[in-house]
Amino acid sequence: MLLLTLFCLTFLINSINAECGLRPSYESFLQTGKRITAGRYAKAGEFPWHVSIQTNGKHICGGTMISAFWILTAAHCFAEKVPPDLTVVVGGTDLSLPLEEHKPDSLILHQGFDRMSMQNDIALILLSSPIEFSNEKIPICLPFMYDINIWQHCWVAGWGTRSAVAVPASHVLQKARMKLISKEQCLERFPQLMENALCAKLDKGERGACQVDSGGPLVCSYWNTMKWFQVGIVSWGEDCAEKPNHEVLMSVYNYRSWIETETALRGKPFFIEGTDYGAKGSVIPSRAETQLVFLECSLILFITVLAFGLF
Repeated sequence: MLLLTLFCLTFLINSINAECGLRPSYESFLQTGKRITAGRYAKAGEFPWHVSIQTNGKHICGGTMISAFWILTAAHCFAEKVPPDLTVVVGGTDLSLPLEEHKPDSLILHQGFDRMSMQNDIALILLSSPIEFSNEKIPICLPFMYDINIWQHCWVAGWGTRSAVAVPASHVLQKARMKLISKEQCLERFPQLMENALCAKLDKGERGACQVDSGGPLVCSYWNTMKWFQVGIVSWGEDCAEKPNHEVLMSVYNYRSWIETETALRGKPFFIEGTDYGAKGSVIPSRAETQLVFLECSLILFITVLAFGLF
């Protein structure tokens, strides 16, 4: 019975660590629904999906791990071809420290991306080797609904770059709390707003959003669960010199089919529900699979305890 219990607990812990949108080194089950703590700088494990995209060892844009092989970011961060010195840095918040680096296999810009209008400002990076997930490296979940009213406690984070030629404002990841606003409010601010865009503004009491990275995520929690979802990709915003408080983002929900299609074409299909094939054919359990295993383990343990009681 003890061995069975240990097996179930070990499997569940491993499944939770691999599941998207969780923060196992920062938030426990006892803290479910708690907001990210206040302050300017991100703490270790607070944004375990956030990555630094670099050329020649310098940070140019943010991005997110959506699976072991795939990074989601903005198309305007790149030219048409992958820079020969491009790297993706994962697993930490301080860029002045040695961190894990991954080389890209290929870069996929949305075929409808327009640099003038910033329409379809979304890109994928296929890594040449998979990321091995840990408490400090967790993929983000992709949204299952468009409705902005279901998302709570939204945040952006970054090292402070606004374009591919900018320099980081900080070597430590910074964060700012945001609030999604309606399309109507967004159009009042930006009349030329492109299709498939979202808008967010700084939440009350937050400082300027100059720490936001191009290509970085806007992440939100779903009601009072522990799950975090990438609702938007930072595309552009108001000039930092003008005390900005609005950001324009690509709606990730609107590009789910594009992500599934493009990743499948490259032989490394990404499954929106959280199941992905990593190194050596290993499978990362989806939320449904984890819940099923939990129920099975619970049932087996209950039957075992009942049987011991009868004897």
